[in-house]
Amino acid sequence: MALIQVNVPDDVKARADAAFARNGITTPAAMKMMVTQVANENRTPFDGVFSSPSARELGEDVRRDMLLAEAQEYGLIADDATDARTIPDDVLGELGLTAQEVGQ
Repeated sequence: MALIQVNVPDDVKARADAAFARNGITTPAAMKMMVTQVANENRTPFDGVFSSPSARELGEDVRRDMLLAEAQEYGLIADDATDARTIPDDVLGELGLTAQEVGQ
């Protein structure tokens, strides 16, 4: 019989133990069931999530956004962020509020 070991933070283990206990099983039993199911079905709950065209496209979008944010952070390009302490006028208008009412 093969041995599979996984290291997770203590709090994650405790929360998983509690979740599985609600179903009357232990974490090791749940892991054994999951691995057996994956082997029997020859698929995982993650199939297509990381390798689908939309996932790859999303990954590229995230990568591009992260590079843009990093370039702004280092002053390589202008930072187009708005002041987080103010609410834009169009948002205030949608909420039916004025700048004075929210302390701006």
